[in-house]
Amino acid sequence: MSTDTPTSEHPLAAVAPPTAPPSRRRRSLLPILGILVSVVALAGVVWWATKQEAPTFPSTAGQISALIGAIGLYALATVVRAERWERLLKDEGATPKRVDMYMLTVIGYMGNNVLPARAGDAIRVFLAAPRANASKRTVVGTLVAERLLDVAVLLVLFVAVGYGLLGEVGGNSVELIAVLAVGGAVAAAVGWRLISNNEKVHGALAPIASATLGLRKAHHGARLLVMTLLIWAIETGVWMATGAAVGFNMGVIEGLYMVALASVFSMIPSGPGYAGTQDAAVATGVKALGGTGGTAVSYMLMLRFVIVVPITILGLILLVARYGGIKNLRAARAEARS
Repeated sequence: MSTDTPTSEHPLAAVAPPTAPPSRRRRSLLPILGILVSVVALAGVVWWATKQEAPTFPSTAGQISALIGAIGLYALATVVRAERWERLLKDEGATPKRVDMYMLTVIGYMGNNVLPARAGDAIRVFLAAPRANASKRTVVGTLVAERLLDVAVLLVLFVAVGYGLLGEVGGNSVELIAVLAVGGAVAAAVGWRLISNNEKVHGALAPIASATLGLRKAHHGARLLVMTLLIWAIETGVWMATGAAVGFNMGVIEGLYMVALASVFSMIPSGPGYAGTQDAAVATGVKALGGTGGTAVSYMLMLRFVIVVPITILGLILLVARYGGIKNLRAARAEARS
């Protein structure tokens, strides 16, 4: 499969006016909205944190071991994510190298942690397409399939754990989320049916939808679903180990609830690294599970360290050492805006 060219991505580029079209200006509002949401949410979390007792950090051998274990588990989850992405690309006829999938997954998470509007995904598309002999739209389609797999598993976890097992901890929100999930699935099915009847639109979106539609194949879809379940099982271990590192011990059910709750909050548009929104979810979850305010702040800070700092540092090193450095960050961002 050949990679996209500027002409194939923008067939009308030669006659486009020099000013940005309205649709591009509208799209640019989403990152601004996300940053505003993060600023407001983060300000609220910081204000709340200043009213709590001082946080504590790992000090005993057991707590330090738990922290190291949390970082190791997060690395393992990242490996499984890379393997899942490789399977999605190969099913679309691409020829990715496993080493690139591992490195670009790390780089993508680094980009999401330091850039707004999940720009790490744009970096993955920009760097993966030529190396996997795939079009950019095909790579985008695999990322969409990844997201849908994650959302499906997390919503089921949130509803099942929050409502069926933890009862009142989930509140009435689980019913609303279940209704919204069903409504979203119905809307997506109806939308695809309408798109498939429009030959021009269908031709443009078919490469993006292909990876998701490919999940209907029993063996392929089941394998990716199992991989997704494994990813979130490992992620739950990350959250549990991080809790143990600050003296907030959780069982599997509580760990699943925290992961699902934070992931639902992360669906809200926000700035880099889900700043503010994920922190609010952590504070809400810890308090709901009986933790103190100081414990919530300690857990929040330590979790941020585990899931942001190591992968961001490693991603920057890999980007500079193997993929052309910061100039490719700028190129990917320009590509995402176009």
